Amino acid sequence: MLKHTKFAKAVSNFIGKIFSWLPVNPNSITILSVIMAVLAYVVWLPRLEHKLEGIILFILAFFFDAIDGAVARAKKLESKQGAFLDGIADRIVEFFLILTLFKIYAFNIEMQVLLFAILFFGTGMTSFVKAYAEHQGLLKHNEAIALSGLFERTERSIALLFIFLLANLDYYNVVRPLIYITAALSIITFAERFWYVYTKK
Repeated sequence: MLKHTKFAKAVSNFIGKIFSWLPVNPNSITILSVIMAVLAYVVWLPRLEHKLEGIILFILAFFFDAIDGAVARAKKLESKQGAFLDGIADRIVEFFLILTLFKIYAFNIEMQVLLFAILFFGTGMTSFVKAYAEHQGLLKHNEAIALSGLFERTERSIALLFIFLLANLDYYNVVRPLIYITAALSIITFAERFWYVYTKK
């Protein structure tokens, strides 16, 4: 929802201009975001120094993931392959963050079920609805791109990073309701998109 606003587009254009000087292909930035996420998962251990490293690496992963498209537009290097790679990288980065949260809640089945709901409905099904609707001809390409929702990836990523930070700071009483809310909003967003596509004339 946020990324479809004029403010978000203006911010994206501004970021693209700032980082367009980087002597790298935007696809390399996309790949770097995945590498940062994998490293964050690998280094995260139940010791404070590794928790801090994990937090920094995940922030970098989402940061690189946020600027790759903006840099591509600023450099006029947009391509279907780049958009495809970016979409895949988005899901991988989010997957590794949720997988790390699974490690934090290794002995809490309730939290793991909620995290699975976020992974399935938030990361997976909200994107699948859009892609499959276009595949079946229910949405044109520009309609699929413009299809918004209450709790899209931008909002979900911010929420998950915030949850991850609080969990590492041992604010478990705050994390629990936030995970419930994030799971509920992920399911609602999937249902919202499904209903829009299914009832579209």
